[in-house]
Amino acid sequence: MKAGNDYILPIAGLSIGYHDFEYEIDEKFFENFEFSEVQKGCVKVNLNVEKHERESILTFNFAGNVFIACDRCNDEYEQPIENEVVIYLKYGHEYEEESDDVIVIPSEEGEFDISSLIYEYIILSLPIHRVHQDINDCNQEVIEYLESAANQVVEESDEIDPRWKCLEELKEKDIN
Repeated sequence: MKAGNDYILPIAGLSIGYHDFEYEIDEKFFENFEFSEVQKGCVKVNLNVEKHERESILTFNFAGNVFIACDRCNDEYEQPIENEVVIYLKYGHEYEEESDDVIVIPSEEGEFDISSLIYEYIILSLPIHRVHQDINDCNQEVIEYLESAANQVVEESDEIDPRWKCLEELKEKDIN
């Protein structure tokens, strides 16, 4: 993963107080993450950094659209995303992720790469069930094939496997 220097936050160079940063995430960004399920999109990330003496509070606001595969037909569709995430960046002896929202970095560290955080929170902004809003937007050939395959499985399952037929007879004796 190489997202470049665009996503390096110069923590040591920031004065105590509030600082705003803005990032445009596009295809070039997603190319840096191997095996990413998102390959293209346009997401605007607004980052507010509230720097204190012993910690910094990073507030990320995500808004935009990404293109992902539909779970129903596997065609690509545009998925809007919106999210707000707060990360506490504390200074300590060595790098450590204390929890989902608290990261400890070495005190002597002068900068922090936020590219992996941006990527992770874009992915976490995606819904669990990823489908076209309207089934009519799905690839109809795929939908028809899946429906016919499902019907064929149902028809085949009505026939009783001969190996289980004797158990069916025992079940009938139990009922009588």
